[in-house]
Amino acid sequence: MCYFPALDTLRFLASLNIVLLHFSSSNLLSYAKGTFLGAIINAPFFSADVFFLLSGFIYSILFSRRERIPELKAFMKERFKRLYPLHIICTLIIFAITIWRTHHLDNAAYAIKSLALHISLLWAFVPKLGFHLNQPSWALSVFFLCYAFTPSFSKFLNKRGKKSLWLLFLGSWAIYLLSVLYFGNIPNVFRGIHFFSGMLLGKLFFCKAILLPKKALLNDLFLLLVVILLCVNLSYRIASPILYSGLLLFLANNKGFVVTILSVSWLRSLGKVSFYAYLLHSVLIEFLHLYLDKIAHWKYNPFDKPLATFLIIILFYGGCAMYSKLK
Repeated sequence: MCYFPALDTLRFLASLNIVLLHFSSSNLLSYAKGTFLGAIINAPFFSADVFFLLSGFIYSILFSRRERIPELKAFMKERFKRLYPLHIICTLIIFAITIWRTHHLDNAAYAIKSLALHISLLWAFVPKLGFHLNQPSWALSVFFLCYAFTPSFSKFLNKRGKKSLWLLFLGSWAIYLLSVLYFGNIPNVFRGIHFFSGMLLGKLFFCKAILLPKKALLNDLFLLLVVILLCVNLSYRIASPILYSGLLLFLANNKGFVVTILSVSWLRSLGKVSFYAYLLHSVLIEFLHLYLDKIAHWKYNPFDKPLATFLIIILFYGGCAMYSKLK
């Protein structure tokens, strides 16, 4: 079985958290500051690490049989075709708005270099060489780097026994924890380790090397425990990717009331377009800022209200769903 309905909804929740997080840092969610909602959003409860773990988990299970592993060229071509054109469009739009609203064009060479770094997906590795344009560009760069190793790593995992898989999985978390202790906050370019941790987790799940609850009620209780621990972890965040792994496993277990709720069709539909929302939300923020800057002149902010946020999110994800159907 390669499809886990509740994981689509998890992808949506992670996407929504990141979109609202960037709303919050862009003067579009100030009404939530000092509230529990604000704390959940800004901690954040779900970070981009969920996307890395989830993608690695799904690809590992999908490619757990040798005949299913694609050739690297075909795999990379499919990934680029699906994601890269949208990245270029978003980057060019944000570049045009940024140039209009700021004085970056005063140093044309620096502005053009910044644009080239984002389009070439190199900015994430040398961020000091250019200014920031598209928020998700760093994640896309790391994802494509991970994709380049996915077919070969899948072949490697398919030859490993359960003990080797456990050692590799625990080793990946040891590397992560040591990196956090050394760097304080793990650099974005190193967060691809969660993709490969997700692949190891997926392989352990596929091989049934992890004991999961057979009773629906017990699975619900474990999910509740993970959510509570994630709330406790908001102040520290060091354990978040490890807790996300537990969340993945209990949702993939496909048992219980929580999984049933998260498997509702409209939630799954939002989850399937959530990466488009992740790639597009910076463009949305730039257009809202353009209105506030050039029309409202920051004298009032009609977007910084709960009802406005709700309507923007509904229209935004609805638009992403329409885009997905067109593709």
